[in-house]
Amino acid sequence: MKEWVKVCLIAFLVVAVTPSLVTASTEIEDPKRVILTYEKDEGLGFLDEIPHTIHHNYERLGAVAVTVNQDDLPLLENEEAVTSIEEDQQVKVSAQQEGWGYTSVGTQKSEHLGLAGDGVKVAVIDTGINTNHPDLKVTGGASFVEGETFVDDNGHGTHVAGIIGALDDDEGTIGIAPKAQLYAVKVLDQDGNGLVSSVLAGIEWAIEKEMDIINLSLTACTPSDLTKQALQDAKDAGIIVVAASGNRDVCTYNDVTDVLYPARYPGIVSVGAVEEDQSDSGYTYGGPSLDFTAPGMNIKSTYITTEDQQSGYETLSGSSMAAPHVTGVLTLYKEMFPEFDKDELLNIAINNSLDLGEDGKDNIYGHGMIQAPTTPFSDFERDRWYSVALELMARNNWISGYRDASFMPQKEITREEVVSIIGRILDLDNEKRETRFSDVPKETFGSGYIDSAVDAGFVNGYPDGTFRPKDSVTRGDIAILIHYAFNIEEDKELESFPDISTEDYYYDSVTTLKDSGIVNGYPDGTFRPMENISRSEVVYMLYKVIELK
Repeated sequence: MKEWVKVCLIAFLVVAVTPSLVTASTEIEDPKRVILTYEKDEGLGFLDEIPHTIHHNYERLGAVAVTVNQDDLPLLENEEAVTSIEEDQQVKVSAQQEGWGYTSVGTQKSEHLGLAGDGVKVAVIDTGINTNHPDLKVTGGASFVEGETFVDDNGHGTHVAGIIGALDDDEGTIGIAPKAQLYAVKVLDQDGNGLVSSVLAGIEWAIEKEMDIINLSLTACTPSDLTKQALQDAKDAGIIVVAASGNRDVCTYNDVTDVLYPARYPGIVSVGAVEEDQSDSGYTYGGPSLDFTAPGMNIKSTYITTEDQQSGYETLSGSSMAAPHVTGVLTLYKEMFPEFDKDELLNIAINNSLDLGEDGKDNIYGHGMIQAPTTPFSDFERDRWYSVALELMARNNWISGYRDASFMPQKEITREEVVSIIGRILDLDNEKRETRFSDVPKETFGSGYIDSAVDAGFVNGYPDGTFRPKDSVTRGDIAILIHYAFNIEEDKELESFPDISTEDYYYDSVTTLKDSGIVNGYPDGTFRPMENISRSEVVYMLYKVIELK
């Protein structure tokens, strides 16, 4: 028995709610469209005796867009109630649009990382892709719809492809990963219908061509063992498979308690849709198998050109639109961590997601709304107390991680690391050079910053002529460094922590930073100045300094 797969699209009739057309008469022979501003207290009575058509009435602004006869403009100019008249001139875009979905997943915040999906192969298994669209570059593809090429004749696949990878070319829209290699795998026909056999063939093709990610913005109400196995083969080949959770009311039964297929299969990254205000869309399925949510309402993207639609762009809604947002973001992660396997990449994406609804994973939002990478660190977690600080430091390239791409937030920080971070913030000379310290040779990564810090007057060595760059930094010592590096004003009348006395060499610095709100004590009120400080604590303290400045 053949099993059918149908694209789950929600069709909307969008009604533009505008004021009714108001016409004094139809005798507009030489029409001129203008925008009038008027005294709001006077109302629009001055139009009563003039043939006109009102297009929009901006009551808050006291303005109206109206078409009148050219010859009647002098009459309006002489009306006391009219304060200005300007031509309602035509405007056009001169740059591409970053849709709300693009910004909601934080793509613009990852620009400093230079990520665009370069080198990542993405198979869009759908209705094909419009290969002639100026805002898309299709690397290749295949068709498994009999008698057809992989060129899109429906529009759905092209829309999905644009969300993932519309070009960064100052035209139209921009995709999340504009340099991704897009492959059009056509398994659905002009009406958005297809057979499981076609989907299976598309999955096999993606495996053979060594795709990195597969996007499946299609759903079925019932499971298919063959599809499940094909997708398991894809996962075994290291491919990340992203699938739409499905739109409600497409199945004949109403007791669906989880996402639809293939999103429900184990190991598939299932995606539901959220509204622009990050609330539950209400029209896509959730459940225990849901992994992420993503923008899915009124998403503008590339489209095919038809007789009645010439722009090549369209606005659609549904989980079909949410899935490619996740595909695009995972493409960025794949580019940033090419050696990581799919499970490692997904774990990073989960840690970096924006938690919505109940704390942790839930049936409505999954792990939350997926977010593009904002730091180069594989162990970054968005919900940590220092996360915002770390994002800021990474965005400005003030801090770096280790060779394995980790940040290691709880690891003790060294003297060389601290001075290098402060040196980047202060834009000190970092050219490697000989220093005055016997244990800081020119080849040391922080030699330039250490030497510059000495010249700046906020770093000293030990009496034996060493700097001890690999030694850990205490909480008291970091207070001194920050105090003098950033010239924070002090007030000697202030109260310090109970475990610090006026005789301590770090007293003034700790007290000054306490007053400025840069440092806090422990719950018992102590500061513990001789304890070694962690990398995350230093990042947060420097973040507070930057806020203060």
